[in-house]
Amino acid sequence: MQIPPYHAQWHPHSVTEERTCNDTTYPVRLVDGSTLILPLRPLPGGEKAIALLMSNQTGFAVEGALVRLLTDMVRELAPEVIVGVPTMGLAYARPVAENLGFSDYVALGHSRKFWYDDALSQCLTSSTSPDRAKHLYLDPALVERVRGRRVVVMDDVLNTGRTAAAAIQLMQKVEAQVIGITAVLTEGWAWQAELERSGPDMPGLVHALGHIPMFGRTDGGWRPLADT
Repeated sequence: MQIPPYHAQWHPHSVTEERTCNDTTYPVRLVDGSTLILPLRPLPGGEKAIALLMSNQTGFAVEGALVRLLTDMVRELAPEVIVGVPTMGLAYARPVAENLGFSDYVALGHSRKFWYDDALSQCLTSSTSPDRAKHLYLDPALVERVRGRRVVVMDDVLNTGRTAAAAIQLMQKVEAQVIGITAVLTEGWAWQAELERSGPDMPGLVHALGHIPMFGRTDGGWRPLADT
């Protein structure tokens, strides 16, 4: 099967077209009234699909618009540190931290360097690689950047919430104060239960620019699934 080139669009105004079914794209209304149009991609099996945000494949104009909106959203939380979640969350954490005037940020990682401490890691399973366990690491050299400070954890899309929850647990290990979990989009609602395991208040700390449902196949195209 030939996969078309990835293409997302951002419009500074609302796309008012109402559609009960979607063929190839889905318009996401963002918090400022602008619209992010994402391609729909079928999942294995062909009966379900997702509105796909590929943060490392979006054009610079789309990325710039999303970074600007994230910066405005995060500024209101008044953090002292931005912590980026790999992989795609790093695409936004760095420029947002720079826009806020910070001298640096903290990038978590999946790759274990030889000087890392296993005590500063969390095991997780990726939704895109369910058969391979991963670990999330905090570089020991960065502990003092976050210890005792007001931290915002930044991802691109919250779906299962596993990686964000692992990031929160790492921050708790080093006594950082997580004041927000931010993302471009939330997708479905499975992330709520996952974050709740890190603390009952954690789901309420989530701030996103928009929400995307999951989709099921119908004769007319793709329809958002109920309760997603």
